[in-house]
Amino acid sequence: MKSPIILAGKIKKYPTDFVVEEIPLYEPCGEGEHLYITVRKTNMSHDECLRQIATCFKVSKRDVGCAGRKDFRAVTTQMFSIYLRGKKPEVPKSIGSIEVLASSYHANKLRLGHLVGNAFVLRLRDIVESDLSLLQQRLATLHAVGLPNFFGPQRFGNNNNNHLLGMALVKEDWECLIATLLAGKERQHIFASEGEYKRALDAWPFGQPAERNVLEALVADKSPQQACKTISRQLQKLWVNALQSHLFNALLQYRITDGTWNTLKFGDLAWKHDGGGRTFEVTKEELDSDDLLDRVDAFLLSPSGPLWGSKMRLTTGEVHEKEVEVRESFGLDDGHLETMRKFAEGVRRPLRVEVRESKATIGTDEFGEYVQLQFSLPAGSYATVVANYCLSPSPWFEKVAK
Repeated sequence: MKSPIILAGKIKKYPTDFVVEEIPLYEPCGEGEHLYITVRKTNMSHDECLRQIATCFKVSKRDVGCAGRKDFRAVTTQMFSIYLRGKKPEVPKSIGSIEVLASSYHANKLRLGHLVGNAFVLRLRDIVESDLSLLQQRLATLHAVGLPNFFGPQRFGNNNNNHLLGMALVKEDWECLIATLLAGKERQHIFASEGEYKRALDAWPFGQPAERNVLEALVADKSPQQACKTISRQLQKLWVNALQSHLFNALLQYRITDGTWNTLKFGDLAWKHDGGGRTFEVTKEELDSDDLLDRVDAFLLSPSGPLWGSKMRLTTGEVHEKEVEVRESFGLDDGHLETMRKFAEGVRRPLRVEVRESKATIGTDEFGEYVQLQFSLPAGSYATVVANYCLSPSPWFEKVAK
């Protein structure tokens, strides 16, 4: 198969090159103890945004709700809820550098997943005008066949090792977890790798509390397991979620290679895109049904993949055997699922999603020329995956496009 043309474009060169706006699941009703504010932030982490909002309204961070985390290096518009317990403070027009665009009240806290999806505007830099037609074709292909619903690289952390930390945590391999957490090329990493924990601690940046807490425990002659207990539960959960995502990506890659990522097989759990995450088992009788095929073609149904956990619904037959085979290739057995249960019970995720309202145009701003990609995705899907397919698609994608 002929290798696809790779375009040398760049994403996120400037914060304004990545713009995302939430598509809310519902609007606040106007009454209640939860203040809903719609904000716009630029180049700010989710945690910092949440902290500033909590400080402004003098509440605990636990009293602030949101529907989803957003990228750091980006311009993001999203909604937060603040539990005010009957108080009605004046809502400022800004909170530091955070713009407050709108406000209202609602009876319930805003929770993760309470959104339809996100609308994206991406500006690709270092793209020549002659590449526009190729980008338009690739975006049109994604619109037609769907997007393989991979988790994007940001899911795995700045060092691309969150899933490895999650693996060590689930396997309760404390020495491996510490070695992975403290790995790197700077002098503090070298000290840690050589067992000089006091020198590593003295050299370690203060902005990395998990690493410093572990080192402090090791300096105090605590065991590796005791040292790992100093890591916050929130961070441990993040790592296990990354492990789930890594296993899902591996299974999705297999289904792409197998040519079944966008078709249903006997034993699959079909994802109902309009069903709030509900699934149903695909029987042999349904596979012979024209209605089932029509619903797949209409993006009403897609095969689902595993985000492993002890309570996740299981597929059957060959589909289940392959999912287990992929999981076990990473050394994870049923016993590890019980360990994962402490952090995540498990759920299904569609192997593909629809790319809607998509178009590619060319323009110029103060930073120079760009190609702009506009599209919307369901909640939990990654715009960076769309950009990667447009810039550097794999051979199977080029074959589908033809």
